[in-house]
Amino acid sequence: MKTIVFAGALLASTAVLTGCGLASIGGPTEESVVNYDVNDKVALLDVNSGSGDIVITESERSGIRVTETLQWRNTKPQAEHKVEGDTLRVTYDCKGGFGSCSVSYKIEVPKGLKVKADAGSGTITLRNLTGELEASAGSGDIEASSLGGKKVLADAGSGSIDLKYASAPADVSLEAGSGDVTLTLPGGSYNVSANADSGNSKVEVTNDPNAANRVNIEAGSGNINVVPG
Repeated sequence: MKTIVFAGALLASTAVLTGCGLASIGGPTEESVVNYDVNDKVALLDVNSGSGDIVITESERSGIRVTETLQWRNTKPQAEHKVEGDTLRVTYDCKGGFGSCSVSYKIEVPKGLKVKADAGSGTITLRNLTGELEASAGSGDIEASSLGGKKVLADAGSGSIDLKYASAPADVSLEAGSGDVTLTLPGGSYNVSANADSGNSKVEVTNDPNAANRVNIEAGSGNINVVPG
């Protein structure tokens, strides 16, 4: 196992300045931006951010490029990344208590990498990913465009889910507590189950119970829209 704390030797650059991301919670904040590359051969990226945003984009690079934006009022968050087996885990610890610090991530990954992203109160944005995907957000939104992976599992507590596919997925499972769910799919037929407890459900793609590609969506108080695109 390899462990690298954010101030470690693999960091490419670090900048510290005064920011305002947490100012609305209680006074001015400090901010540090850190960039680093991870060139270990991994099959899964597992990133967890309590109150920061996560942006993950697939690129032509062979390794993984991470940009961390740390914000804090009193105690600087302890950001960490470590390779465990074939998994790169990216996370942080906030010693100052809830709301006193955050880390947002912008990550570039190679083609086909499996991705798991978990954000407590931040937004998850996913672009051009072709690997399997798992995303979870507590009170933030999950947004994705030009997806090409065959399997996705996503859930949002009070935020919305908006996924756009460039090629047909084989297995989609989405769940939202109080937000809307919008799924845009390319042409073809799908075996769609869309259940909204108190919202509206609209399926505009070809819904065939015998179709190989399966879509299951559950929503609490939000609306469900499955549309062609």
